[in-house]
Amino acid sequence: MSAAACAAPAPQAPAPPVIDPSVEARALRLPFDAYKRTEADIERAERAVDVLTSVCLKQKGYDRTPLPAIPVVEAPNRRRYGVIEPVVAEQAGYQAPYTTAEKERERAHRARGGPRTRTEQSAANDCIQRSTARVYVTAADSPLLTRLEREIFEQTRTKDARVRSAFEAWRSCLRARGQKDYPDPLAAAADERWQDPSTSQTETAAAVADVACKEQTNLVTIWSGAERELQTTALKEHTTEFTAIRQALERERTEAALIVQDA
Repeated sequence: MSAAACAAPAPQAPAPPVIDPSVEARALRLPFDAYKRTEADIERAERAVDVLTSVCLKQKGYDRTPLPAIPVVEAPNRRRYGVIEPVVAEQAGYQAPYTTAEKERERAHRARGGPRTRTEQSAANDCIQRSTARVYVTAADSPLLTRLEREIFEQTRTKDARVRSAFEAWRSCLRARGQKDYPDPLAAAADERWQDPSTSQTETAAAVADVACKEQTNLVTIWSGAERELQTTALKEHTTEFTAIRQALERERTEAALIVQDA
């Protein structure tokens, strides 16, 4: 028997725990959030697509029960600055935890099951495409917003003196706790070591120190404050465009709400 055959199996990464967003994570909001789909918007739109798809499939001779409504928690910027919640760092390290809503959605999909034949799958694909086109409003997905958000994030991360100073204080704090010297929190979260399940204890220790140092140096408040300033300015400079985005979102919300209401 070869040595390879006798080798122990590689450790498997455990499934992420279920941890709903903390009060602090839910409170972290930015001006651009008002021009993007909320978690409730996404849940309602997906359910509207599912309702229309079920109706479409019934017309084609297939029975499929629509998925139930699932309560969601709003925390749009939970992972924006890396891990920021002590409980997440302690239980999941740098891995993104599941939320209760995500697990409930998985259970609902498993309980319903999928298409039983290729013909039914083809019919479902056609129905989903038609339903998606009816529910989602293209103008709600703004390239301008996406570009501005990315540029502002990078500008504050790389050029804002207050944020850079906070990074340096955070790095000093990490060094004092015996952790690796990362250039910024995103680099800490992206450390390739965390892809190896055998480093889970090291990852947990690093994540716990990371969060503690963010709190000690007020890094998240400083960084989000810098972004908030630039986003507010951008909204004033692009009033017409952002008004159109909000109107598109409202049309989408109205259509989705009417569909699920009648289901």
